[in-house]
Amino acid sequence: MDKEELVDEWMRFAYMDFDNAKYLFETRHPAPLEIICYHCQQSSEKYLKAVIIFLGDEPEKTHDLLKIIAALKQHIDFPTELEDFAEILTLYGVRTRYPQAIELDEDTTKLAISQAEQVKVWAEKIIAEKSNEQSGQEDETAGTTKD
Repeated sequence: MDKEELVDEWMRFAYMDFDNAKYLFETRHPAPLEIICYHCQQSSEKYLKAVIIFLGDEPEKTHDLLKIIAALKQHIDFPTELEDFAEILTLYGVRTRYPQAIELDEDTTKLAISQAEQVKVWAEKIIAEKSNEQSGQEDETAGTTKD
């Protein structure tokens, strides 16, 4: 599998987690808040790892979004507003898997979905922008001739 296919797979899995979080929140009553927040963390983790792979690096095997963001910062600027909630989303990747580990309510869950969506939009934007830059560079290189 080449890099582009691998990035696409990570993005597809990230989208499935995000889509499932939204679907469960909108359709299940009572909504399974722990599972929804877990999917928000998983979605964010996979989107961030897709960007790392796209940038040519190997993502660390971790669920800690702050560690993943630290790796990203070695390659590109990372928005502070997205980093601010990484610690909270990280908790949802571990603590929501066990009974009585974390208290959640509907507002907290809505916020988790919103934050995961912001990560999604950022990752899609970075990959699209960098792809266009790379494509433009390849076009310039293809158009030059040696005398």
